[in-house]
Amino acid sequence: MSNNNNHNDIARDMISGVVQIQVEGHIEEDIQSVMNPSIKIPGVWSGSGFFVRYSDLEGYIVTNAHVVRNALKIEVSSMLTSEERFEAEVIGLVKRLEPDVALIRLTDSELERFKSLAIKDIEYLELEDSSSPMRGENIKAIGYPMGMVEPNITGGEITNFVSGTEYTTERFVTNAAINPGNSGGPCINEDGKVVGLNTAVMMEASNIGFITPASFVKIIIDNLLNKNEPHFAGIGGYLQKNAENFNPLLNQSTAKGVIVGKIDEGGFLESASIQKRDVILSISGVEFDRHGIVISTEGLYRHKNIFDVIKLVPIGQKVDIVYQRNGKTRVTHARARRNPQKGVNYNPIIDERKYIEVFGMIIQELSFDIIEAMQKIDTDAQIQMLQTIEKNKPTLVVTHIHQGTQADEMEWPVGDLIVSANGKGIHTLNELQKVLDKNKNANVLLECRNGRIGYFDNTKQAREST
Repeated sequence: MSNNNNHNDIARDMISGVVQIQVEGHIEEDIQSVMNPSIKIPGVWSGSGFFVRYSDLEGYIVTNAHVVRNALKIEVSSMLTSEERFEAEVIGLVKRLEPDVALIRLTDSELERFKSLAIKDIEYLELEDSSSPMRGENIKAIGYPMGMVEPNITGGEITNFVSGTEYTTERFVTNAAINPGNSGGPCINEDGKVVGLNTAVMMEASNIGFITPASFVKIIIDNLLNKNEPHFAGIGGYLQKNAENFNPLLNQSTAKGVIVGKIDEGGFLESASIQKRDVILSISGVEFDRHGIVISTEGLYRHKNIFDVIKLVPIGQKVDIVYQRNGKTRVTHARARRNPQKGVNYNPIIDERKYIEVFGMIIQELSFDIIEAMQKIDTDAQIQMLQTIEKNKPTLVVTHIHQGTQADEMEWPVGDLIVSANGKGIHTLNELQKVLDKNKNANVLLECRNGRIGYFDNTKQAREST
């Protein structure tokens, strides 16, 4: 009981470091905005965050990326300053929300105003160094759920762990109540350290919330403060689970380690001279079983996997890899690096969505956001899009048709993938624009991946634009 009371006291002290974040911005999930970026749907929402102790920084606040993504105006309020609001700016964020982390700060003038009005010094919260809390460890989640003007403390435990994948990061699971608006608030342990960031709640289930581990938050902060894009190291290829059936093929006596099925050009595995059908046994001394799960006593309590391990290696750091080739154990080295860029990526920031409006069409470079939106418009077109995602070059896609225009008269549908203009292969908006500029007084023949063609009067387009 005394420990619990002490934990409560610690959490109450931490409240003064937790803030509410009010945001005005654009609603990114709206399909209209994805398919026609000229349409921007306004909205208001709120979340939570906390002043983070990091080096000698002042006024820096950690929150979830989804709280401030596509924000136009951000204001912060705190129990230290009554109901005053203070303007904040985004330092950087993880656009794809993997992990869901952003760093914002009070502007210099607003930080001074905050200090002058605060009833006590700002409580800066410290991120826990360890990435390995135990199942059953007591935690307190702090935040401003449902837009409440006062912070809320909920108690619970670390109940489970969700391993990461090539595309996602590990999360802790808690039974502490995390509701909309809690997003971005801290999860505090009994030592008063932040073990993670309140990230999401599973709406279909009771008492299941997700926490982004502090170890990932630290890496993101380091990246953002160094003006880098917040990327993790990646494996740079495709891995598959091992099995006893493979023993004769791989010259193993027992199935262990994970099989390399594919090597990405320019990726980590290629730089380590790893080949297809090599079997990775360990990375930086961390051993894996045939499922890619870490072999350790810790494994009794959680299934940390090879992707979780590589993501926590700082980019540029030397990595030792133990692997088997034709049954012989070997050692190689490589420096951790992000996965190579593919032709199709996420593009969730509305103001960064570039497009060309021509011949009555909105044309964009294909993104996962567009592919997801197409599920509700034309699943057949979506299937064609999915066939392009492994390519290294971008792909142009028609995402909107205006009525009564040349494209509409030719009955061009949304979702067609444009591959050439006047017989020249094109992949980017810049390449298309060059063809349009070169043929201002001529017709332009566009051809799509499925064979559809369109013959457009560029002189008519120029007249319509004026």
